[in-house]
This record gives sequence, structure tokens and C-alpha cells, in this order.
Amino acid sequence: MADSQVMLLVVHDNDEMDDRASAWAKRRGYVLKWVCPAAGEALPDLDERVAGIIVYGGAQDVDQQDRFPDLKDEMRLLDRALKLEMPVLGLCLGGQLLAHTLGETVSGHPEGAAEYGYYDLVPTLTGRALFGAGMKVLQSHWHGWYRTPAGTVKLAGTDSFPEQAFRYGSNAYGFQFHPETGRQGLSRWIARRPAHKQTMKGAHPADRQLADNLLYDKVLGDWFNRFLDGWASGKQIGYEAAE
Repeated sequence: MADSQVMLLVVHDNDEMDDRASAWAKRRGYVLKWVCPAAGEALPDLDERVAGIIVYGGAQDVDQQDRFPDLKDEMRLLDRALKLEMPVLGLCLGGQLLAHTLGETVSGHPEGAAEYGYYDLVPTLTGRALFGAGMKVLQSHWHGWYRTPAGTVKLAGTDSFPEQAFRYGSNAYGFQFHPETGRQGLSRWIARRPAHKQTMKGAHPADRQLADNLLYDKVLGDWFNRFLDGWASGKQIGYEAAE
């Protein structure tokens, strides 16, 4: 990797900048380029210096583009990155934006369910090369109901939200879950989450979320760092979830 290569990090809230993905990119020597379109910051042009793009989660919903027109800018960026075959990683809202860019409608669960806390990720047969037999993953969403986009490979689901991970081409991934977030981020989310969301069908109580974090966070974080190494290199290598 050239010292001048940039990792473009697209956030929807400027206090979400203490995550595993950016820490990984810093360790690997990338120049971090943070952009928050929701705060009026312009997305840069893509050129040979950009080594990859990570689009994070946020409180916005994909179907709120009239209210948040910056989401359209992000999807134009994603479309351009896909055409250039750049490494792309969409996390939660970022994954939903990637799915919508690829032609899918994204909405809430038809039965009003949500996922807040740690849930069993169930890999597809193809997804076992990436996730092993499965693992507990952190979720924080009620939006995120969509079909596997055409032209992509489905990699995993959960009991409540069947689309949790997909791949487009060799190095563009959409994840509904949050491998980038540790205890500090989870605690922040719990503190500011509206009470009505915390009581939605399927949501785990806050104390359980924090207790489960102590059980499952290290395995998830270790897996994510291995994933990021392969994602950035473009190598199709196998990943096994730790026991």
C-alpha cells in the first residue's frame, strides 16, 4: 500500500469516529478522509488515491431521501465506486444504501420487529467461507428489510431480518450488523436511543445488550479485523469465526 492512499470514511454523525474500521485503517497506514454529508460536507471525487470506501450507519432511513438529499449523493458515490471496482463496505445504513443503489427498496420489518443487541448470524452455504458456522453480531436497527440485490451473493441472515450480508463483485460488501462498534459506541447508542425503539418487538433490554457485549465483542472484533485485511487487499481468502 502506498503511503498516500486514502481510506474514505463516510459518516452520518460526527461523534461516530471512534470505531474499529477507522482504527484498522490508521494502523495499516492509510490517510483517513472523514466526510459527513449530513453536516453539509461535500463528498470528494474518486481517483487512484482512494483505496476504499466505508459508509457507516446513521439515524436516517433510505426512504427519507427528500428529507436528507445527501443520501442521494452517497448513492451516486457508491455507484461510481462500484463501476470503478473499488473496495466498498456499507455498514447498517451504509449497507442499505448499497442495496438501494443496486435496485432494492429498503423498508422497516413488515411485522414491526427490530434488532437491538447481539443476535445469531446464520451464514448461507457460500457465506460459511466468510463467517464460518456463524457468530453473535451487534445490531442496532429497525429499518433494513429488503431482498438480496440482483447480481449479488447473499452471505448471511438472522431469524428476523433475512438479509444481513451480501457481496457484489469481489470486494463490495453490505452488512446490516455492526462489527465496527465496541462497548463505547454501544453505550452511546443505548443512551440516546428513543424509548419506543427500545421496546419494539425483538429488541433486547439495555442491560442484556451490555452483558452480551462482554461475551461476544472480542470475537466479533477479531473477526472484523481479519475481514478488513482481506477486503482491502481484494484477496478471496477464507475467514473462520473463532470458537
